[in-house]
Amino acid sequence: MAAAHRPERAIMTELPIEDLQKTREQLREAIREARGTLKDLRHETKAARDLADTTRRLITELAETQVRDLLHTEVTRQVTALGEETQRQMSKATAKVISEFDKLRDILLGHDQVADGRKERSIPDFLEDPAILSRARRAAHRNTGAGRG
Repeated sequence: MAAAHRPERAIMTELPIEDLQKTREQLREAIREARGTLKDLRHETKAARDLADTTRRLITELAETQVRDLLHTEVTRQVTALGEETQRQMSKATAKVISEFDKLRDILLGHDQVADGRKERSIPDFLEDPAILSRARRAAHRNTGAGRG
């Protein structure tokens, strides 16, 4: 039986050398193409990674820039609104304090209302009157001279 197998081996080894060389060249060509394809694939993979990195960087920069601009705009708007509201409230509070001092002045001077036709003055106007200032200085001087202040 061993002899029967030998002829088959001989037939396989007796393939024409041209066919073997042709097959070998085809395989070499396929290997070259595979290597070229692998090289192209590596190049495209690298390009895709670079593009992804660049895209991430651009998105981050855009987000930071836009967020920073939006944040700056919103903070500026709110600070301006706060300043305006603070000014309104300060004016309102100042007017209320002046009104209360005017009432106090009327009580201290014995006037419930100005009945003699004079123009009613506010405390700040009242304090700018040289006659009132002079009386206040004399009163303060008398109080310091008497050991009260």
